[in-house]
Amino acid sequence: MPKAADNHMLTRREAVEIAHVSLNALDKAIEQNIVTVHRRRDRSWLCSDDVGVVALLQKTALPLPITVKRKIRRWVRETQPYRVEHGTELHISDALVVRWSPEISETVHAAESYARLRNQWIEINPEIKGGEPVIRGTRIGVRGIAQRMDEGDTIEILIEDYPHVPAEAFQTTYTYAKAHPRRGRPTRPRAGVASGRTAMLSDRGGRKPRR
Repeated sequence: MPKAADNHMLTRREAVEIAHVSLNALDKAIEQNIVTVHRRRDRSWLCSDDVGVVALLQKTALPLPITVKRKIRRWVRETQPYRVEHGTELHISDALVVRWSPEISETVHAAESYARLRNQWIEINPEIKGGEPVIRGTRIGVRGIAQRMDEGDTIEILIEDYPHVPAEAFQTTYTYAKAHPRRGRPTRPRAGVASGRTAMLSDRGGRKPRR
C-alpha cells in the first residue's frame, strides 16, 4: 500500500477499473509520457488526476497527436478542472476544443475516494490468512466477498451477515478484488449469474436469493 502522503495514488489496474479504460490504452499513455508513473515498493502508481486524463482522452475518440495529449495533461495538472463546479474547456485550435465534463470529474473523485478507502479498509498481513487481502480488523477475505457479489449477493445482504462492516468497505473490497485478481486461472462465474456489476451493486430494492 502507498504511504499516507500518497492517498490519491492508484496502481495501473486500479486506475483502469475506476476509469473504465483498457489496460492497453493506459500503458500507451504511459509509454507516450502522457501520464506519469511513480515507483513505490516495486510497483507502479498513478496520481488520481492522471486517471482523469486517461478517461478524458478516451472520451475524445480522436487520434490526437502526442503533443496535444501532453498539452491536455498540463492543462489538467495546472488548472485542476475537477475542482471547479462547472465544466471548463481547453482550446487546442479554432477547430478543436476539449471540454472537461462533470462525468470526468466524477471519475477523478471516485479515484480519490477509492484510494483513501483502500488504505483504510484493505489489509495485507502475512500473519492473517497467509497474507491474503482482508477487510481491515477482520479475517474477511476480499476475494471471497467479491465472489459473493459476482454471484448475486448485494451489499445489503453482506451487511446482514457482517453488521460491523460498513457498506463502503464492501464496495472498496469489490473494486480492489477486481483490480488485484489472484494469480493463476480465474474462477468462472456460475451459469445463469447476471453479468454487469452496476445493476447488482445499485440494487437497493430488495434481497436477491442466495446461491
